[in-house]
Amino acid sequence: MSDVGYYSWKCPSPLKNRDFVTMRSWLPLGNDYLIINYSVKHPQYPPRKDYVRAVSLLTGYLIQSNGANSSTLYYLTQVDPKGSLPKWVVNRVSQFVAPKKIYKACQKYPEWKRKHNPNLKPWIHPEQNTLPSINVADLVLQRADSLENIDESRLTEEKQAQHHDLLHV
Repeated sequence: MSDVGYYSWKCPSPLKNRDFVTMRSWLPLGNDYLIINYSVKHPQYPPRKDYVRAVSLLTGYLIQSNGANSSTLYYLTQVDPKGSLPKWVVNRVSQFVAPKKIYKACQKYPEWKRKHNPNLKPWIHPEQNTLPSINVADLVLQRADSLENIDESRLTEEKQAQHHDLLHV
């Protein structure tokens, strides 16, 4: 099963917000799942002026079943956030912020799913998928070097102290 999705997130000031358009594929492996995505261009989702279009060169998740109520999530990503973010910002987000957010989301998922369409599981039952079909010919691989590079280099570690919530873990 594959789908194309638009994702965005708000970044704390003074950073610019980011967005992605990715093609995601699910591969069932018995009781386990492999999920891979990478950025694509789609004519219905051109870059927006109020976001920096980031690029997922390749992102993968392996969800391994450990029994009826437990699993292990492996996550690997190679993303170009675009712009000219200082390395310390990219390193902080990739090493601390993103893993912690994923961990918290995984912890909250069982309770959330019980309250939100608990029987809707299109990754198990593809016939439940209600997303509109798209023409694959409309998709083009999104290359990082084809996007505008927004200058955010004025952000310094000293400014982080002024914006202590910046990338707070």
